[in-house]
Amino acid sequence: MTKGLKKALIAVGALLVVIIGLMICIPFLFKDTIKTAVVKIVNQQVNATVDIGDFGLSLFKNFPNATLSLYDVTVAGAGDFEKDTLLQAKAANLTINLYSLFDGNYEVSSINLDRVSVSAKVIVNGQANWDIIKESASTTDEAENDTPFHLSLNKITVKDCNITYQDDVSKMKASLTKWNGDLSGDFSASQTTLRTGSTIDEITVVMDDIPYLNKVKAVANAEISADLDQMKFTFTHSQLQINELKVSIEGSFAMPSDDSMDLDLKLNAPGTQFKDILSLIPAMYTADFKEVKTSGTASLNGYVKGIMKGESYPAFDMKMNVSNAMFQYPSLPKSVDNINLHIALQSKGGSLNNTVVDISNFSFTLGGNPFTGNLHVTTPITDPNLKMYANGTIDLGMVKDVYPLETGTELNGKIEADLNLATRMSDIEKEQYENISASGTLKVNEMVYKSSEMQDVLIHQASLEFTPRYVNLASLHINIGKNDLSATGRLENFIAYMLKDQTIKGELNIQSTYLNANDFLGDAETIPSETTSPDSTATASSDHFIIPKNVDFALNASLKEIVYDKITISDMAGNMSVKDGVLKLNDVSANALGGTCKVNGSYDTSDPQKPKVNFGLNLSKVSFAETFRSVESIQKFAPVFENLIGSYSMNLNFNTSLGESILQTLAHLTGNGALQTSDVKVENITAMNALSSTLKTDALKSFSAKDLNLPFTISDGKIDTKPFSLNLGNGGMLKLEGSTGLDQSINYKGIVTLPKIMANGYIKDVPITIGGTFTSPKIGIDLKSIVKETAITAVEEAIGKITGSEEAVDLSEEKAKQIEKLRQEADNAANKLVEEAQRQADNLVKKAGSNFIAKTAAQAAGKKLIEEAQKQGERLRNEAEKQIEKLE
Repeated sequence: MTKGLKKALIAVGALLVVIIGLMICIPFLFKDTIKTAVVKIVNQQVNATVDIGDFGLSLFKNFPNATLSLYDVTVAGAGDFEKDTLLQAKAANLTINLYSLFDGNYEVSSINLDRVSVSAKVIVNGQANWDIIKESASTTDEAENDTPFHLSLNKITVKDCNITYQDDVSKMKASLTKWNGDLSGDFSASQTTLRTGSTIDEITVVMDDIPYLNKVKAVANAEISADLDQMKFTFTHSQLQINELKVSIEGSFAMPSDDSMDLDLKLNAPGTQFKDILSLIPAMYTADFKEVKTSGTASLNGYVKGIMKGESYPAFDMKMNVSNAMFQYPSLPKSVDNINLHIALQSKGGSLNNTVVDISNFSFTLGGNPFTGNLHVTTPITDPNLKMYANGTIDLGMVKDVYPLETGTELNGKIEADLNLATRMSDIEKEQYENISASGTLKVNEMVYKSSEMQDVLIHQASLEFTPRYVNLASLHINIGKNDLSATGRLENFIAYMLKDQTIKGELNIQSTYLNANDFLGDAETIPSETTSPDSTATASSDHFIIPKNVDFALNASLKEIVYDKITISDMAGNMSVKDGVLKLNDVSANALGGTCKVNGSYDTSDPQKPKVNFGLNLSKVSFAETFRSVESIQKFAPVFENLIGSYSMNLNFNTSLGESILQTLAHLTGNGALQTSDVKVENITAMNALSSTLKTDALKSFSAKDLNLPFTISDGKIDTKPFSLNLGNGGMLKLEGSTGLDQSINYKGIVTLPKIMANGYIKDVPITIGGTFTSPKIGIDLKSIVKETAITAVEEAIGKITGSEEAVDLSEEKAKQIEKLRQEADNAANKLVEEAQRQADNLVKKAGSNFIAKTAAQAAGKKLIEEAQKQGERLRNEAEKQIEKLE
């Protein structure tokens, strides 16, 4: 090897080392720069919060392209969607032109999404959570030109992705679970062929709580000729399979720049069998569906042709026919026979009001009982014109012989229908009953449904009688678990309610012997704590019962026993009304909490986001202990109820907005009222025990209070009590005023008038304060006031005794004798006064005993007494000298 060749090889080797070193180092050099750029640019252009958990950049994986990896990506909403997560991605890989890293224009050629979850939502006001692009970013050319990302895609891949869609306006929910697939093609070319293949484990579509598709499997493969300049796409090959149904799509669709779509598509399913269509029924597509025997003919075809823009739709015609079909599960003894179904869904285009729904025949035979019906609807948007017919008997006891019910499920009873209806919605709205044809009955007898997933349901009898004006509820007797309910009455606007979600009106008489509301309401688990903030969310579920706005009922209720939360209510009777999302109670009386009550007020859910309550309660002779045990709000605001023995009466008016937890609800509570009780025994209250210990007496640990009247107000998470008195017996009295809080804090001040056994003739009123919390109270006593008041009283009594016993000085004797006697008597009186004061002081201390407060007060009073006696003796001597001056 020549010396020059050797040097050349060394140079090449060194260059390769440098290149490899750069490929290793560049990802680290550019990592933070690109991550910052991605997060910054995206957040600048969206009304959302975008976050990237981790970031990676590789130059080896797709060399000479770079691979940008984003991990744990989240897109959180803003405004009304602040608590919602629009997108979560475990990983997203972008393939980027390596050279574009150096000039700042990142050219993305492929995207790989791994375990992405998208939650799309439209709320009742029509706002969508995916509408996050800022207006300036979507309308300004400059913003578009400044964006340092350019797509030149060749492939998009998704792996184990989930999509959910919820539309509160149309009451629709849809979900795609475990979507795997890809879309490939040269997206940067004018003409290209797009190829896509996808599998979806589960597709569910629910509208108005009706499952149209329930966990169906889907496979889609298509090849599409794309003109990306004209945005026109033509299917050259397609195959779509939903459960067992296989269809293909022919034709094209175009998306011009005027926000319209030009459709010319045809749906073909030439090999369709009845079994394929049967597989679309959610309840039918079970694990052993492939073994189901079927016969009969079936067909499915349709087309869509025309322009779709705004409220204008293309023409369409979809037909499904099933004739003389049957099915039978191999493990079951009987079949469903004579199945006929002819459905046509058509429109000439333009408004959706041109849609015609025609189910000309729907019939089957179950257990020898035929059932048949039809439905025809025109002008469904503006003025639905409806004709329908249903006749037959369904023996639910036969279902187990034709359909494999789940283990533990029992179904029985009969449904009988004989209905004829022909009407326009406008005739109903204008109450032109002469144009309405409605007759027939719908009856349910001894229907039983038992399942391991819910309480047993038994409908003893239900009978609806249809007339042009109203539907008469002749009878309803139903049991759900241990709950029973009976009702009679009539329902108006029933057809409009069923077809157009208009308001249903009615007058109902309701009776029940037992109704447990907890069986029908969502659980709300709270986490009580003295340190929990009123605004904190201390609940596992914050669902509230929302009253439909399209229900207008007048109810006359007679309910023997109701259980709500921990409260048992008996003999409830009165008038209630439901209208515009508001439940009103009018003079509803009941027995509860060991006494009686009367309720007036409302539960308002007209704004479903902010339910409100506004009630007036009149409680009579209800139990303290039962109230504490049953009412959670009392446990928060007034835990002393646990230690009160007796009954009370109360008038209470209150209102609040319901929060996500009981603490939030109580924090918003405002109200006022007054509590009265003629006799209540108070014992083992921590604050009273602490006060008794401070006063060195057991008198306050247990006592009976007479004729208590306690007025109060509620606001800002506190109960403020106006001054009230507790009679302690034997001359004792406790006067208090102050507040208690949701945080268990107490803040009271007052005066204890001690019973005679403690007063000892000189200490009577003790000013106190009670602070801290219910479980850890802090007692304060104004000792200075006690000492001052006690001393003054004792001095006045002692001086009165001494001066009152002195004999009057006689100044009518001879002058010299009078002067001598005057000085002597004054001096004797002064000495006696001090001696008596000392004796009284010693008696005060002796009588005080070991009581700290009494002893301290006695010592102070004795000292004060002696000082006052000395001053009084000096005044006597001075007075004597004044008299002597006059005599001289």
